[in-house]
Amino acid sequence: MAKNFIDQFFNMLSHYKRVHVIRFDLHQRDYNPDNSRMTKFIRRLKKRLIAKYKLIRIGYCWVREQDTAAAQHYHYVLFLDQRVVNYPHKVLSIIAEVWQQMAGFSYTPKHCYYNVTRDDYLTMLKVVYRISYFAKVKGKGNRPPQTKDYSTSRIRYKS
Repeated sequence: MAKNFIDQFFNMLSHYKRVHVIRFDLHQRDYNPDNSRMTKFIRRLKKRLIAKYKLIRIGYCWVREQDTAAAQHYHYVLFLDQRVVNYPHKVLSIIAEVWQQMAGFSYTPKHCYYNVTRDDYLTMLKVVYRISYFAKVKGKGNRPPQTKDYSTSRIRYKS
């Protein structure tokens, strides 16, 4: 799981010299046995981001967690071209709006974004460390057998 997330991050860096990384959470009131809501969310979010920013690639990773709460929540990371997006405020408001229309609420942790360049290894390590939190075992597995605990975009490495 963590390898897939980290691969998506580095695959985006293979396409863009600078990548904007945004971390946020999505909460919902009701339990859903599948992740169809995530599919709808990313489709709607991509549509809005492409319309606003004319983005070519949008990388993402998410994990589903449910520990003691009645409904699951999702930890999410977006990878965007930093030439187009270099501050998260407008993107986070689009995220909140899209998720709110789907009867949920979003949460943004402190230090929710990174601007990473290919030669900034310290910031790369910080992003990898932050993403590695998604791989924790606690809260995973409370789902039907055919439902996945995580998903990623399918950005391919540019050789």
